[in-house]
Amino acid sequence: MKKQVVFLQCIIAMCCVNQIFAQIKLKELNDFKEPRGDWFQASEVSLDSLNTNQFIYTSGKGIFVNGDTGKTKHLTSKEAFGDIELHLEFMVPKGSNSGIYFQSRYEIQILDSWGKDTPEHSDCGGIYQRWDESKPEKNKGYEGIPPRVNACKAPGEWQSYDIIFRAPRFDADGNKIKNAVFEKVVLNGVVIHENKEVTGATREGSDAPEQAFGPLRIQGDHGRVALKNIRIRKLDNIRASKPNEWVDLFEDTKSGPNYDFVVNGDATQEEANAMFDYSDGSLKAMYKWNKTTAPYGIAVTKKLYSSYDLKLEFKWGERRFAPRLEKVRDAGLLYHSQVGTYAWPPSLEYQIQEGDCGDLWSILGCRCDVVKDGNISKIKVADYSSSVKWTDEEKEGWNEVLIEVRKDKAKYYLNGVLINEITNANYGGLTCTSGFIALQAEYAELIYRNIKIKEL
Repeated sequence: MKKQVVFLQCIIAMCCVNQIFAQIKLKELNDFKEPRGDWFQASEVSLDSLNTNQFIYTSGKGIFVNGDTGKTKHLTSKEAFGDIELHLEFMVPKGSNSGIYFQSRYEIQILDSWGKDTPEHSDCGGIYQRWDESKPEKNKGYEGIPPRVNACKAPGEWQSYDIIFRAPRFDADGNKIKNAVFEKVVLNGVVIHENKEVTGATREGSDAPEQAFGPLRIQGDHGRVALKNIRIRKLDNIRASKPNEWVDLFEDTKSGPNYDFVVNGDATQEEANAMFDYSDGSLKAMYKWNKTTAPYGIAVTKKLYSSYDLKLEFKWGERRFAPRLEKVRDAGLLYHSQVGTYAWPPSLEYQIQEGDCGDLWSILGCRCDVVKDGNISKIKVADYSSSVKWTDEEKEGWNEVLIEVRKDKAKYYLNGVLINEITNANYGGLTCTSGFIALQAEYAELIYRNIKIKEL
């Protein structure tokens, strides 16, 4: 993994004549609230082989470390968040302890739980218990939720969280009408929670009244921890479902767009805007790009979809960009995407590529079986594996794509012909029945138009 400057990345929309998408990066400790105590930045961190309770590190940029003792202030974001998707990578030494507090209230535990057979709420991945000092001693702690399985790695290894969090809801008078929910928690590629409610602040969370927005807090006083690649995507502006009605997949609402542009690498605001342009129901990729080399990226929904029909038309442009100047033009429709903060997320793909349109790709742990003539067959288990379309239906100019998704099943159509079918979609140890939807751009001009979805 590349060692880059750690950032807290939030994909946001800035409203003006045209919607502008930018990747906001908080690169320094002063991007977080004061006081920050002994937190510092390092370029490399590893476990001390002579004392596995300690880190050794190289000063520099890219990794946040909570001091030499692990007994310091919490790290708290300056910005307050409601519904979000969080990606965060962490490392702990032997026996160490930390935690991630959503809205400074609701904790997902970080702990060295390596090798434990039956994890508890206090283990890595647990939703920490609430606490009531007025109750009898044995009943003070309550409502803690253990992870489904122990997915923790050994001390000294980098580990990752991908978490979808929904903030509590309030009526016009400020009364809470819906609890906070951890919609999905993925630890090291394993789903450990789905749709778990939290009725109030967990122990050591903020004791202020619950609110719709609050800052992210990283615990700094319970033990040594190192953090990198913290990314946040806001999941606001989600349109209510309109069953059995064709609507635009992407929509610029009065409060902002219901989609994000996510670009690989350290993309600037100008690069994000040059890579994608969505207007009048069409998504243009790379038409404003003025360099010979390009990144790749996606236009991705903020909403998770489960059972639906999705249709669109696409046509290739003229220009290609390094590193694919001499290769066939390539893109894709990604569905059941489990993460929306990556430019190439774990997902299933309807391949959109010259000569291969309609191929299936299984990406980064999101897997499935293939159905043909009533027979189910397995595909290779790998980070990237594929199954070839049945017939070649691609034509010059505009092509019509239709995908029918029914929870863990899908059928691929190209220009009205069924060309592929999948079943038994799965991710992280569970059946995969929903995810974000994304359209790719990879080093070539491409137009998507009439992008419509009908939820069932």
